[in-house]
Amino acid sequence: MLKEPKKRTDKVFEDYNDYHDRGMMKWVTAYAMDELVKSISAGKEEALKDIPILPQLSPAEIDETLEEALKKNRRVSVQLNRKDHFGRQTESIEGFFKGYCGEDEILIGEAWVPLDRIRNMHILYQDKWSRVAVFKQNQY
Repeated sequence: MLKEPKKRTDKVFEDYNDYHDRGMMKWVTAYAMDELVKSISAGKEEALKDIPILPQLSPAEIDETLEEALKKNRRVSVQLNRKDHFGRQTESIEGFFKGYCGEDEILIGEAWVPLDRIRNMHILYQDKWSRVAVFKQNQY
């Protein structure tokens, strides 16, 4: 014995206020704003950043590097024994060595750096202005 299908009534939406929805039409013209795309790209670059961990220097090696930087007025790059909240190595601090504060801190650029947190330090060498690529084109 087969059951006869029940007849169903049509479902009708009745407005209960003055708002009339356009349905899917409102999503047709949706696009990402330029600011959103830039912030997503910046976030992606930050997430993919991988800074190599440089070898630990002894206090004597750090002193030699600071002495040379001060004598020759060179910028230094200082990598600290510090990790970010994801467990990755933090960015190096770059700047001129400006002096000591007591016996346990040095001033690199505008940042005070504790000597016991320094992992690695090296001098940043820049090309002379006469060796810039623009001038190399005119040489024989």
